Amino acid sequence: MTPNVFQGIERATVRLLDSMVVALAGLLLVLLNYAVFSRFVLNASVSWGEELPANLLAVLTFIGAAYLTKINEHLGFDSVLRLMPLAVQRVLLCINQALMLVFALVVAYYGMHASLGFHGRSLISIDLPMALFRWAMPLGCGLIAIICATRLFGLATGKIAPNELYPETD
Repeated sequence: MTPNVFQGIERATVRLLDSMVVALAGLLLVLLNYAVFSRFVLNASVSWGEELPANLLAVLTFIGAAYLTKINEHLGFDSVLRLMPLAVQRVLLCINQALMLVFALVVAYYGMHASLGFHGRSLISIDLPMALFRWAMPLGCGLIAIICATRLFGLATGKIAPNELYPETD
């Protein structure tokens, strides 16, 4: 793949994840506001007022984790790393990416097996399949695994410089 194609895929992935996070957060905001409005103003609670937002929040958590990993804004401590020589930075970042990759693969694997147990079941308050929400864990962790594997390869081959993986803001 040429660098322009790779950069295009990178930008598209970030835009897709960004759009998903904004859409999920917006939907959560609208649903919660409607549930509160109907309960306290209309004096008629909606049946899905707690269950649906809670499940959407879980989806937002895993998709948001993948998004933050992609844009280098996830939890990290890079202050000391920045002071180290470039070769040491590269080695430590490779170890970090490898550990994140293994963790993401393990969570994706077990999350996938756990999600399979929810097929054919629906939420109690609304007729939506539970699997729709439960698959967010293996999907989010699978995305994190892909991101980490790509970065590990890039760091190991010298195609990614250590400073490219630092957060843009502190």
